[in-house]
Amino acid sequence: MSDVFERFTWHSSIGIDDSIKDSKKFVSRIANTKEAMVGFVVAGENLLIHKSTKALWKISEDGKYIEPVFDEDILTEDDLEG
Repeated sequence: MSDVFERFTWHSSIGIDDSIKDSKKFVSRIANTKEAMVGFVVAGENLLIHKSTKALWKISEDGKYIEPVFDEDILTEDDLEG
């Protein structure tokens, strides 16, 4: 029986890469590809909403990456004021 996390990939504004055993590298952006865009709904010129988490993401200024607008999925009052 294989480990359920062996090939698991987190897909959130802050995720852990596919090697959670030894390396806990945090991912804060992903490449802007057709495959990645399948997980998003366009919400404006450069804004995206992740289909499963409903987190707000944006396309980087150079257009190469998709990045979270906020550091965390759960917003605080301070996040909403800024």
